[in-house]
Amino acid sequence: MKTLILLAAMGVLATATEARATQVGSSRLAGVGFSLGEPTGVVGKLFLGSENAVDAGVSLYGFSGYCRDKGNKNFDQCSGGSRIAVNMDYLWQYNLLPGDVRLDWHIGAGGRVWLWSGDSNSGNLAMAARMPIGLDLMPAKPDILEFFIELTPTFYLAPGQQLDLEGAIGVRFYF
Repeated sequence: MKTLILLAAMGVLATATEARATQVGSSRLAGVGFSLGEPTGVVGKLFLGSENAVDAGVSLYGFSGYCRDKGNKNFDQCSGGSRIAVNMDYLWQYNLLPGDVRLDWHIGAGGRVWLWSGDSNSGNLAMAARMPIGLDLMPAKPDILEFFIELTPTFYLAPGQQLDLEGAIGVRFYF
């Protein structure tokens, strides 16, 4: 009987498969996807190490642009503009939940530039400093996905100074 139990235990151990965690950030370092919110557009992320990454995004807008009110230096909504925005952030990423489903949080520093045209009141350029703070969820299956949610305090530097809070959700596919 002891031999039968020993053989059964060895069989279970021999056929057991190891739980496979996500490949995001380990064997798959670069991802591309999309985000909804601010910014809405195409996003990418490149892991530089286990706790560092660079993310970037490109957003296209066709509904309105920001322009300056002649009475102050703050932004006011204007109509008839179209714009493109490019952002890039350096991220510090830390694991909250290791295992098959990985949950990380990140904080970063970066910037954003808007270019627009089509509105005679606009200055055609805006710049901002950003500090994204967010959560990244990487499921075990499929192990090539990363879902994220992010809040980003943003300080507009030009053409006027203003503090804003932006937010986005999205997904990236890693290769």
